[in-house]
Amino acid sequence: MLNTFPFSIYIRMIQLTKGVTQYIYLTLTEKETLTDPNYLFVFKNRSTNNEVKFVLLNAADVSQYKDRYNKFSLKVDKYFSSKPRGQYTYSVYEQTSSANQDTTGLNELESGIMWLNDAENVYTEYQTNDTFKVRQ
Repeated sequence: MLNTFPFSIYIRMIQLTKGVTQYIYLTLTEKETLTDPNYLFVFKNRSTNNEVKFVLLNAADVSQYKDRYNKFSLKVDKYFSSKPRGQYTYSVYEQTSSANQDTTGLNELESGIMWLNDAENVYTEYQTNDTFKVRQ
């Protein structure tokens, strides 16, 4: 007998690619306790445990419907150019500071998984002149 569940498990996944600027969409506003907070992003590589931390200001949220979702433009290489591709866990915290990178005492708004891809590969196509000998 198969186990069936009346619900599905949804894990948030952000996909970033080195060498490009991308939008990321999050749902931060629904758990905010501060008015117009700044956001501390913490990414932790699941293999190496190395962390990447940065703060995005509230003004960087370009969503037209902030009560529904938050949208940020992210220059991937600014934070991840020397980081290995692969899976990272991420957490986003609200704070009043525009520079603090310590999570102690901060309210976590969202967490999930991020996949970092290497820059797009460029392939070169070669033309060859193949000649064949037919044996008779």
